[in-house]
Amino acid sequence: MPTQISPTVELPLEGMDSEHCALIIDKGLREVKGIAAHKVELNNRRALVEPKDHTFSLTEAVGKVRDLGYNVTTVKRTFPVLKMTCASCAASVESMIRTLPFVVSASVNFAASTVLVEYIPGPGREREMRQAVQSISYDLVIDEGGDKPSRVLAVRPSAP
Repeated sequence: MPTQISPTVELPLEGMDSEHCALIIDKGLREVKGIAAHKVELNNRRALVEPKDHTFSLTEAVGKVRDLGYNVTTVKRTFPVLKMTCASCAASVESMIRTLPFVVSASVNFAASTVLVEYIPGPGREREMRQAVQSISYDLVIDEGGDKPSRVLAVRPSAP
């Protein structure tokens, strides 16, 4: 089955206060492999990134922006995972979540039956993660009532 190229990814930017900052981020994103096109929008405080092929890595793009001294708004949350019975199950869940276009990183703790996910926030993201995990016969426990601050582990703060 061929790998589907993700649609345009929006990176919400923090610390970008001038046209000069936007140019620095623009130049940095040009160095990231797998980007077909990108646009840094100062007024909207975001970068729109269009992946070229399977070599695109959201983790690499976010890391590049952070290495330049700016930040990309992300959320880190831990979710319980049901039906994992072995280390191979854990690897499958982690791999499936990492394929989602808004996920920066995912790490499964098999012993605790949880997954720690860093992702770019947006409507329906948790449901998408759950559907992806359910597609391989496991389940991700999410709060159907919406995000609750007590479950959010961290929101990356802006650079000083």
